[in-house]
Amino acid sequence: MAREVVLYTREGCGLCDDAAAMLRALSGELRFTLREVDIDGEPGALAAYDEVIPVIAVGGRVVSQAPVDAGVLREALRREWGIGSRD
Repeated sequence: MAREVVLYTREGCGLCDDAAAMLRALSGELRFTLREVDIDGEPGALAAYDEVIPVIAVGGRVVSQAPVDAGVLREALRREWGIGSRD
């Protein structure tokens, strides 16, 4: 099964841009595809995440939200997919 990470974002959100850059960097290491969803075009996502973007979800479950820390995010994604930590 292909791994997918969803980033809920909106235009003009600097924290969202930072999260997207982190995810792009991690995608090569953890081998997943990134799908960005602009919450302003999705009423359900807007209602859920308007005040807390960026929000990062895997399999419909939120694994991180603002502020996003790269190390914490990496470990959350590893846990989601059952990948052992690299020490």
